[in-house]
Amino acid sequence: MSDVAQISGLVQAMREAQRDWAAQPIEARARLLARVGQRLADRGEELARVVCEETRKAPTDAWFADVVGNAELFSWWTGPGLAAIREQKAPISALKMPGKKATLRYEPKGVIGLITPWNYPAAIPLRTLIPALVAGNAVLFKPSEVTPRTGDLIVEAFQAELPGGLLTVVHGRQEAGEAVIDHADHVVFTGSVATGRKVAVQCAEQLKTVSLELGGKDAAIVLDDCDLDRTVQGVLWGAMANSGQNCASVERVYVQGGIHKRFVEAMVAAAGKITVAPVATDAQDAIVRRHLDDATARGAKLHGTYPGPVILTDVPDDALVMTEETFGPLCPIVSVADSREAIRKANASRYGLTTSLWTQDIPRARTLASQAQTGVVTINNVSFTGAMPFAPWSGRRESGHGVTNSHLAIMEMVQPKFVLFDDAKAPEAWWFPFSDQAVALARQSLAWLTASGLSKVGKTFGLLGMQKKRIAEQKKTMGSGK
Repeated sequence: MSDVAQISGLVQAMREAQRDWAAQPIEARARLLARVGQRLADRGEELARVVCEETRKAPTDAWFADVVGNAELFSWWTGPGLAAIREQKAPISALKMPGKKATLRYEPKGVIGLITPWNYPAAIPLRTLIPALVAGNAVLFKPSEVTPRTGDLIVEAFQAELPGGLLTVVHGRQEAGEAVIDHADHVVFTGSVATGRKVAVQCAEQLKTVSLELGGKDAAIVLDDCDLDRTVQGVLWGAMANSGQNCASVERVYVQGGIHKRFVEAMVAAAGKITVAPVATDAQDAIVRRHLDDATARGAKLHGTYPGPVILTDVPDDALVMTEETFGPLCPIVSVADSREAIRKANASRYGLTTSLWTQDIPRARTLASQAQTGVVTINNVSFTGAMPFAPWSGRRESGHGVTNSHLAIMEMVQPKFVLFDDAKAPEAWWFPFSDQAVALARQSLAWLTASGLSKVGKTFGLLGMQKKRIAEQKKTMGSGK
């Protein structure tokens, strides 16, 4: 547990370190962060072990989700991903704006407050830590109280290569999280909807920007022309990986009636061949059991026994397991008449994170993808694009707002600054004096801007002549006349 009272002093030191860090060339920052990535890769065995010990997840889950994917995060954000925040020249027309040049710069916001959950205790924080730091920010990081050792291991790797004070870890529960928000310039939060609302309110009261990645109730739509074997394997993994403790887990499956019976039989058989680890906390176990009890009371049939993977059928649409985030190894399967009913039911949720579509009819899949009210749609795959550093990860409605990954995410951690240089000698056309000649020039300018072809060529000469007359008027009236 960290001493919240000391955070203010720590952040003051962080701000001093951040100013020096931001002054370094972006390439220098990238080189140091690339070395951090190698350090974490070298400690892959240790990282996987600690993640398993703290979350109870299977080693395969830990390795693929919390270890292997990190290498690409570092290579992207220390390489191609930097293009998003490099200084750019503005496309200023010499004829429209003579003598002017401009650049668009991206400056760090300062201290990024990062609050992350326990389900992917390495992967989720790294998706923000790396772009935040390479953009020139410092980071005040609060990992979940369930996974403090994973948080410390990550921070150690960064602190071994970076200047002191750039990354500070804070441990604790609600009070620690509130302190992080109070001292940050921008907040990135991943967690539950209930906590996300509180974070949003605290940030709003302080006029701070915030990115919220919250819950999901993600649907898989399985159509009758799918590759059944691959679909069963994919949907089962999407529902049961990490014991279903993933905001992008498949928590609802809508199957076209023609293959519903075969799909259920195949899913039940496949689920019987796997084991899943216990959910990570007693509180999460209680939620899963409540959803199971509610579904049973409403007439649902259970195939399998919890703890363990459970397939549910005959589940009413208003059951908790169909409407609330379960975050456990439960997979309800519902029969639908066609793709229209499937997309309607999939969209009938207060969440909107991801949708997976399983069909070999790609034109139909593209149409459904355009209708899906989620931030991510995968066709014949599921729940993995969050590991792509270039792919935006975002939600709709109660799944939150803001973006993880891609150039859109790093844009939330910088502030644009437009800098214009002018070496023109003449006064601007819209400066004083106001006159009939000025209005005539404005009319001529509009005609030129909206013209095309040969007409524009002719109007160009007329515009240049009027500009000269306007400059002469301004010098005579407002200047020395020389």
